[in-house]
Amino acid sequence: MKRILTISFVLLLICSTALAYVGNRNTRKFHYESCNSAHEIKPSNRVHIETRDEAINNGYVPCKRCNP
Repeated sequence: MKRILTISFVLLLICSTALAYVGNRNTRKFHYESCNSAHEIKPSNRVHIETRDEAINNGYVPCKRCNP
C-alpha cells in the first residue's frame, strides 16, 4: 500500500508541474486545468496562465480547492 501511495504521489507531482493554469478574470483566482472549479469558468472569463509565478505577479490568488 505504501508503494502505491508513493507512486501515486510522484505521478501527481509530475502531472501538476506539467499542467498550465486557468485564471478567472472575474474572481482573480487561478486553478489547475483539471480542477472542477476551472471547468465552471465561463469562456469569456477564462485566462490561460503558463506559470504559478505569472499568476501571482498578475494579481491572481490560488484556488482553495486544487491549491495550485
